[in-house]
Amino acid sequence: MVTQSNDKLGGSVFHFDLPAGRHGTCPGRTSTCDSQCYAQRGRFLFPQVQDRLAYCYAATKRKDFVPRLVSELYRKGVLAMRWMVSGDVYSPGFAKKVMAVAEGTPFCRHWLYSRSWRIPAIEAVLRDLALVDNVSVWYSADRDAFPTEVPPRVRVAYMMSDADDHPVQPVDLVFLVHRLRKMALPMANVCLQETPEGRESGVTCSTCQVCLPD
Repeated sequence: MVTQSNDKLGGSVFHFDLPAGRHGTCPGRTSTCDSQCYAQRGRFLFPQVQDRLAYCYAATKRKDFVPRLVSELYRKGVLAMRWMVSGDVYSPGFAKKVMAVAEGTPFCRHWLYSRSWRIPAIEAVLRDLALVDNVSVWYSADRDAFPTEVPPRVRVAYMMSDADDHPVQPVDLVFLVHRLRKMALPMANVCLQETPEGRESGVTCSTCQVCLPD
């Protein structure tokens, strides 16, 4: 169910993913994130990728999802896992399963970015998930939606969609859509991997680890 690495994550990070925008897997999505979604284009449309995403989604519905994934993380020796490169926390029940997996794998550092804070029933579980020692929860924001309250241990990541797009409040991290990543923008807290300097120096999530829990 988990796959190792991609160009951004680097070699030491695994990820678990879901279909993006389908099956109700992105309940907190906004017009901006939907229009910019990298997970609805490119390699994510390859049949083998679509098959894996559908398999993972079906797996989350199984009663044995938690012990199966915990066992896989143990077997593969996963020490860092990014939840949902594609897709999001789609229900309170799934959020509780994510928390159970994290609690069952204390050797592994888990992190996720989610717009599902916009759904009150899911947000209540995300608050609890953020309190788990080996988990880092990020609320994803953009020009269409910004959280009015940030719970303890939660950080905010902002998706910048054009050169004039700036967060309405200070944020912990800024992600750039692809067309902005070659520009020198006067922005603080931009993800280093998305800057020309960071890519030239080989920065990945594996080497940076700012987003991971301490």
